[in-house]
Amino acid sequence: MSTIAESLAQQLVAAGVQHIYGLPGGENVEALDALWRRGIEFVLVTNESSACYMAATEARLTGRIGVALTTLGPGATNACAGMAHAHLDRAPIALITAAADPDLRDRHSHQALDLQALFAPICKYSAELAPANAQARIQQALRLTRTGRPGPVHLSLPNSLASAPITEATAAASPAKPAPQNPPVSEIRTLLADKRKPIIVLGLGLEPGRPYAQIRQLAESLGAPVVDTPKSKGALSAAHPLFAGTIGLTRYDPAYALLDEADCIIALGFDVVELVKPWDYATPLIWIANWGNQAPRLDCALEITGDIGEVLESLATPTTRPAPDWGAARTRRFRQRLAARSSPNAAAGRISPQAFLTLLRAHTPADIILSTDVGSHKIFAALEWPALQPNGYFVSNGLSAMGFGLCSAIAAAKVTRQPVVCITGDAGLAMVLGELGLLARLGLSVLVAVMNDSALDLIRSAQRRRGKAAVGTEFANPDYRHIAAAFGLAYQKVESPADCAAGIRAWLEQGTTMLLDVMLDPDGYPTSSNPA
Repeated sequence: MSTIAESLAQQLVAAGVQHIYGLPGGENVEALDALWRRGIEFVLVTNESSACYMAATEARLTGRIGVALTTLGPGATNACAGMAHAHLDRAPIALITAAADPDLRDRHSHQALDLQALFAPICKYSAELAPANAQARIQQALRLTRTGRPGPVHLSLPNSLASAPITEATAAASPAKPAPQNPPVSEIRTLLADKRKPIIVLGLGLEPGRPYAQIRQLAESLGAPVVDTPKSKGALSAAHPLFAGTIGLTRYDPAYALLDEADCIIALGFDVVELVKPWDYATPLIWIANWGNQAPRLDCALEITGDIGEVLESLATPTTRPAPDWGAARTRRFRQRLAARSSPNAAAGRISPQAFLTLLRAHTPADIILSTDVGSHKIFAALEWPALQPNGYFVSNGLSAMGFGLCSAIAAAKVTRQPVVCITGDAGLAMVLGELGLLARLGLSVLVAVMNDSALDLIRSAQRRRGKAAVGTEFANPDYRHIAAAFGLAYQKVESPADCAAGIRAWLEQGTTMLLDVMLDPDGYPTSSNPA
């Protein structure tokens, strides 16, 4: 007769889970053993939220569920930032925590918390496993990660029950999928018939369907510029003549200018959780996504819930007459204007963000995966990085959690076994410095480019724009050369464009992890002069 721990491991294997990231406690011993015996690799991290960030990145890259594991009490609470990321960034992950022994709860409170109450606001489902319900609850949790809008779930398992035999008769059957609905193609065509300036906005909801070919076909048939959000970068290559930029970073992102001119907006997998600027367009909106239009609901001229690729396939090539100065012509003028902006000269011994990003793109393969942490560098990279392939850019944007960048890069490199670039701020790196140890231990090739400006620049910039003192936003950094050596990593200090190019080339040639200490001049960031 199967135990709870064995049933958990079995269902995770059936769901395609190959790795679990986490930091265990003594209360996880039975679960860990069952997972190991099923061939699931456990990846030990140094912070529980790191495990959730890694699980979220693996889920997006593989199309499967990501899984993290922690102990009870402090382990579970440390995972909250990572679970909040999964909640607001719509990541289908499962967190497995230990739990206090049920037989002791009325007389023993050490490390005991109401975990269901803790995780309920940021999870689609939170439940404790017991012999009479374990199979059904595990199945329910895993199913819910991808039902409707994706998101995280939480299961807790007391070690005292992990080896207990299952007593429920059978696992609950999965509910039947609703019959597919024919999308209202005629209504879409009618709405588009007299539109001369349609525009397409892409969002994080393109996964796991990945309707990239259909998006490109729709854009080309409509002559519609395409604007993406950070988590959908690369769904249409930045090299495509209809790609018009990224929104979601500030209230003044340049690509908003094209949305202001459009007479119809087609939103595909769009989720306003990514936007800093509230969505307040009265322009007719055609909303197409895999889940319902809710939380918050957007006013739509037409709303379609269903598989995005199938809807676009049904639509085929709509008949429209775009304005002659729209489409590729308008996008070209828009991009030319942005390219004409002057780049600031960096101070001596420093490099500008513009020079760094240009060199990174020039010296890395077209399909390189890039992750960024949170701060001024995130805003700049999301707006300026030319993503040429889908699922090649990773960021915490719905929650915008510092510490995400390095963890995401580690998971991406582990899953793909390819070189990955991480751009992180010095403050964000400090939050997860211990995870550098994973890079050598797992034999990964990650370029960890730390933007060394000894400040929380995004907040410091806001202080300076308001004429305030830089209080609580500046600090002293360690000597990263010694940090790299302590973890057995290669190191390169960057004080000029030549240093930068040499470091990137050396990293790719060596095939191992390098800590790139980028002595950055933050005055080149757009947030240094423009309100965010």
